Formats: sequence, structure tokens, C-alpha cells
Amino acid sequence: MCNFGQHGWKLGRIVALDYREDAWPEDRVAPYQVMLEGSYALIYVPKDNDRFCRKATEEDVRIQGRTDALASLENALDGGVLDTMPTDANPQLVANPADDDARHLSYRMGRCFCCNDGPSSWSYAELYSEHYRCAARNGLTVRQQVLDLGTVRVGDVLDSSTQEPLLSRKGFLQAPMLARLPPGLSFSDDGHLSGEVAYDPAKPATYEVNFVAVSTADWADETIGLVRLEMAFKVEGNEAPSDDDATAFHRQQEKARTDAQDLLNRLEGTWNQWERGQLGNRATCDRMLEDLNRLREVAMAHPRLDSGKWWGHLGGFHMNVHKLLENTLFECELYLGYALTFGNDNVRFYAEQNLKGCYQKRKLEAARFMWYHGIENLLNDDWDDAIDVFQRASDMKEGWGWAVNYGDIWLSEAVAVMISGAQQNQTESSMPQDWVGRAGELINKAQVRSDKSGAFGKKGHPWVNELSASLAAYQKRASKGKSTEKWLNELKTRTLFWCSQVLGGVFPFPPKAAERAVSEAVLFDALQNL
Repeated sequence: MCNFGQHGWKLGRIVALDYREDAWPEDRVAPYQVMLEGSYALIYVPKDNDRFCRKATEEDVRIQGRTDALASLENALDGGVLDTMPTDANPQLVANPADDDARHLSYRMGRCFCCNDGPSSWSYAELYSEHYRCAARNGLTVRQQVLDLGTVRVGDVLDSSTQEPLLSRKGFLQAPMLARLPPGLSFSDDGHLSGEVAYDPAKPATYEVNFVAVSTADWADETIGLVRLEMAFKVEGNEAPSDDDATAFHRQQEKARTDAQDLLNRLEGTWNQWERGQLGNRATCDRMLEDLNRLREVAMAHPRLDSGKWWGHLGGFHMNVHKLLENTLFECELYLGYALTFGNDNVRFYAEQNLKGCYQKRKLEAARFMWYHGIENLLNDDWDDAIDVFQRASDMKEGWGWAVNYGDIWLSEAVAVMISGAQQNQTESSMPQDWVGRAGELINKAQVRSDKSGAFGKKGHPWVNELSASLAAYQKRASKGKSTEKWLNELKTRTLFWCSQVLGGVFPFPPKAAERAVSEAVLFDALQNL
């Protein structure tokens, strides 16, 4: 992938190393020469630096090869197969996800590759982003249906119902790319597009429309699956009527653009102050959230301004406050995902680069909330279930979680292993004590990570210290044939204390997630009603 500045990144392949041209000074050598994909143009790279060119990822290839993650991938670099589809749909998917906000948060249980449990609740990002690819990850069939509606002129009536029957009969209003449609047209849940094509002051006299909508209504039916509906047509005669005030429209657009840029500058300035240590976390979040709300108002008032650019920035800067533990990953994904629907290559690339980080944040959030679920298992004496949840949580991001930075998931698993193993030893005295080694490994991993953080100084993580001493005490008593019943009861008592600290958000554990100012359902519905 090579960087062409405002023209975006382009795919290519290295065709020569240590490249030079005859007219160059004798000591001048370019690290390599690249042939661009598609145009076959030859360029040289002045410096071997990722800012100029970098190795293309599979997601890069997909982004260049198709318009969204549900479209057919016509052309893959080197002919590689990019998605390995399971033979069956993920059995943990559900047909009727929970209502309202909960359906947007089920990814936190990590059941469906960090996608929400119900395909009918999948967002723009989950459906269209190459970094989420929820349909592919969960083994769902995707059927393509393309309708060519020909050429229409401004003032013509368009009615898609005269075309072939659709593969699904409902569900197309889940995440339609409405921003691509000309004014005057309406789209219904049954996939019907109709209306009188009106003048669009933001478009040239002639332009192409590639409108996309997806229905997940029949996802469980292997003969149908997800239906990606694409309607393509050309609009001609997009000329301003005699009474149109083009100057007023462009003045309004420029005013909105200036307001949005001013807010973007304020957001960047606030973040720079935080990076320099001039603002604390709370003051930074308060300032940025205020400006983000204002930017949202501008975007809502002018939703198609600059082909979705400002929606991308709105989502991207919500990621900054999420880093400071604001509960805003939903906003990041909602607005970056919406930016994907405009059909602008540069906006899409910007959004996808941010969504790459968002998907990783999902995994971190899932690890944290699965950890909480495991802690609840500990409180209910469900040791084996707790071990299973902790293992899956730590596998999400190698023991990390959203603000879980000191190996606490490993420590929690160690406790469950110790209690479960010790209880079994009380009833089966001849049973091998493999659990002792396992618990020690987990405690050691947490100790290495917490010590490396520097957060605890020479004293170390208090729970690490306590569990290390507890495990050593057990081994000493067991080696002498002494009863471990008192030891076990003390460990259970201390575990209740540590669990209460975890769920209460008391240091050294992460603070409780901040309450949301606006519910997920309200923000989602507002966007759907634009």
C-alpha cells in the first residue's frame, strides 16, 4: 500500500529493489520500485518508511477490491482467498436479540467473534466494515441481488417494483445506504424504491447511483441468508430549476463546513493539551464531549456535507475519549460505520482505518465484561464456569482488557483454579496436584505484567502478593500432610473481598464504566430518521 496523500492509499507490488535512474547522483538509491495495481503505473519509494508505503493487510486488499464487506470480492491481490467461511452458521447467533440498548452490547460476552448476537441488530460497521465482517466471521450465506434501473431524468418517477422479485421480503431498513439516493426517493423495509427524482444541488448534471441495502431477516435460512440488494441507475438532467438559489445553498454549505472545521480544530487542540500533560482526563473528556455534541449537531443538520467526511471525524474523535474510559465505543462505531455508506473512497478509507482500532477495542471491552461475568461466577461458587470464562476472556487480547492492565484476569483464574483444585483434593487425597503448577503460572504472568507497568513500585500488586503467599502456604501445609480446610476458608473469604473490589471499581482495578449520557437506541434511531 502506497500513500498518495489526499488521493488516498493505493495497492501495488514491489518489482525492483535498490532502484535508481540514470540522471540521479551516483549515491542516490531508492529502496524499491512499485507497480500500482490496476493502472500498472511505476513509482519509486524515496524512503523505506511506513508513511510512504507499507505491507498491505488482508483488509487493505478487501477495501481496494470491493465497495463493502458484503459485496462480492472480484479481485484479490495474488489470487489469495481472504475469507475462510465456516461450514455452518455460528450456533450462538440468536433470532430475537434483546430489546433496546442491550442488543447493541451483546458483543461484550464474546460469543460471536465480538459481533452482537443477533444479525438483525448488526450495525453499519458490523455489516459493511472489512475489519468487522460479521457475516463472514459467523458463517452466514450472503446472496447478491443487483437491479439495473437504467437511466432516469430529474422529474421522472422511479419505481423498482417493476423489477424481479426480491430474495427477502422484509428487513431492508436495517442499514440502508440512504445518503446515496437522490432527493425525492423513498425506500421501504420491503426493498421497494420509489418516488420522483428531484434536483440535487450537490451533484453534477449527470451522475451514477449505486444504492445498497441489506436484509438479515432470513439469515437462518441457508438457502437465502443475508441479502445484499444493490440498485444501480444513472441520473441525467440534474440542472438547477430557474427559481433555485444556488448561491444560498453553497453559502449554507460553506458555513456548515467552517463550523465543522472549527470544532475539529478545537478537538485536536484539546487532545494535544492532554498529550502534553496540560489537561487532566476529566477536563479533557468534558471539553471534547461538548465539542463532539456540537459537531454532531452540525452533521445532523447537514448530513450529506462533504460526502460523509464529518461523520467520520465525529466517530474518530469519540475514540479519543474512549481511551480515557468514557463509554463511547458505540458512538465511534455508529458514526464511522455511517461514513462507510456514502460511497466516497477517501471517506471510506479514513473510516476503515479507525474501525480497525474500534474492532480491537471491542475485544478489549469483551475481555473486561467477560471478566466481570467470571467474577460473578466466583461469588456464586461456580469455579469451573469461572475458569472457562476467564480463559476465554484472557484469550481475547492476551490477558489485556479495557483498562484491565495488570494481569487481573489471570489472577482471577488463578483463584478459581486454587479453590477448585483444593476442594477436589479434600475429597480425593490421592489426586495429582497439577492445579498448583497452573495457578503458579497464572500468578507469575500477572506479576510480570503488573511489575512491568510500574504502577505498584517495589511493593508489587497487592493481590499478586497475597495469592503468591497463599499458594506457598498451601504447598507447605500439604507437604506436611496438614489439613487445608482452614486455608481454603480463608482463601474464599479473601476472594469475596477482592471480587467486591473488582465489581466496585476500586484501585488497583479499573473504575466502573461511566454512565451514558444518551442511550444507544436513541442515537441509532436519530441516525435512521435522517
